[in-house]
Amino acid sequence: MTQAARMSDWSARQLSVLRNTYPAWDIDRERDSSGQAWWTARLCRQLTVEMVTAGVVRTGRRPDPIALMSALVWQSHLIHSGERSGTGPL
Repeated sequence: MTQAARMSDWSARQLSVLRNTYPAWDIDRERDSSGQAWWTARLCRQLTVEMVTAGVVRTGRRPDPIALMSALVWQSHLIHSGERSGTGPL
């Protein structure tokens, strides 16, 4: 197996893990106009004023899957801590 094929297979696995771990997000890999690859996440639910105030973002992109996972961990924390605090439907 070539190195390019192994990397593609590995990226597909990482993408699958992220999608299964964070089902509230639409996660993908995209390239920008310069050809730079980005790992992207778009929240599948409607943002509320409370969510925005807490720091939740609608979309995010990072250069690698580990960085995206780290961002999604933080976003999930912001969403779920707001739900537990009783401040409204975050």
